[in-house]
Amino acid sequence: MKKFILFSAMFTLMFCTGCSAFVEIGSVNVPLATSVESEYTSVTPLATTHEETETTFPPTEPETETEISFPETEPESETETTSQTLSVYDVLYENISQFETTIHFTRKVDPKQVSFALTKLEREHPEIFWIDGYTMRYSDVYAEVKLKLIGSYSIEAIHDMYDQLSAEVENVLQQLPASGTDYEKALAVHDYLITHTEYDESAVSKGKGLWSTAYGCLINHVSVCQGYAQAFQILTNRLGLECGICSGLAKGQAHAWNYIKINQNYYWADVTWDDPTSSENAENPDSDSLHHGYFLIDDELLFRTRNLDDYNQFVPKCVSMEENYFVRQGDYLTEYQFADIDNRLSAHAADGEIEVMFSTVEAYQTAVNDLFMNKAIWNAQIFQNSNHSIHYQTDNDLYLLKIEFAETPLS
Repeated sequence: MKKFILFSAMFTLMFCTGCSAFVEIGSVNVPLATSVESEYTSVTPLATTHEETETTFPPTEPETETEISFPETEPESETETTSQTLSVYDVLYENISQFETTIHFTRKVDPKQVSFALTKLEREHPEIFWIDGYTMRYSDVYAEVKLKLIGSYSIEAIHDMYDQLSAEVENVLQQLPASGTDYEKALAVHDYLITHTEYDESAVSKGKGLWSTAYGCLINHVSVCQGYAQAFQILTNRLGLECGICSGLAKGQAHAWNYIKINQNYYWADVTWDDPTSSENAENPDSDSLHHGYFLIDDELLFRTRNLDDYNQFVPKCVSMEENYFVRQGDYLTEYQFADIDNRLSAHAADGEIEVMFSTVEAYQTAVNDLFMNKAIWNAQIFQNSNHSIHYQTDNDLYLLKIEFAETPLS
């Protein structure tokens, strides 16, 4: 139920020999790793032995470096007034948004400014999906940044792909509520991405590619965490919501996720970790069930599983749970009472599932032990007069319990 990816920059300083006054710098974007953790268990009838079903998790995605080639000749003398008057970020954005792959500055530029600006540009403009590293040449009076395009696509192909992405964003927006509350808009985007995107398990060994971009998520419908996060950002921004991306290590693996502002408060959202994978649904392979454990959570919940890296240029304080999915649904429980679960099972008989979050580990553990170790689940009203199969999933980090059930014919 969990996955992801992020962006970082690595630098190698290479000083030219001979009479050249230029310094060459190579930089690459490093796709980060992916992790999935889930636990689906079959619940056997009272008369049988309880067994757990093991799930197979995707392998982690190694950090990889992109091969860098440096310019062989010094640039021709060229005057660009914008490079003298605009910030490094503005010059890069102005040129890159026009599909330029070589950007000139007719002034001294600190390489750290370029690194910072490109990181910021990626975080603020995920629709610019085609940058896969860069090289830089600079002196006291001049600088040149040359971009490497993702997947070795031509700039003409990139232009067409950008148009395709723009059209698809408009298409998706037509399927989402343009009105409604901020919460409803964010939830619609969250659920849309989960139901229309497959986590790309094969990408964990491929390095950076379209699967780590909004294009891969919205056009190819396969993605890793950065693609999910970028697509979520683009769509919610277009719906008028403030949303960005943060990154770090989650359970030892590199990851990216979103922050979003709902009704004046910031919350965290991790669409990737809410997207169930085929391995997680091994007990119920036809399930299209949605997870909402990481939808609009606070700092306390998020940082149970991760920490932030140094590349985040903005990190909000997320201290509210007012708009949390489970709080809004009335499924955030401060204590365990069997009657609460019993009533929810009956109320959601047509849905075939319930999802509840507990505020304390004690209440959560009591629920799991009573319902499944002691098999109290079979005492629920809904299971008394018919034959059912039951599966449950637990999240020991969020104190989250998801129960799926279906009526089965008697043999």
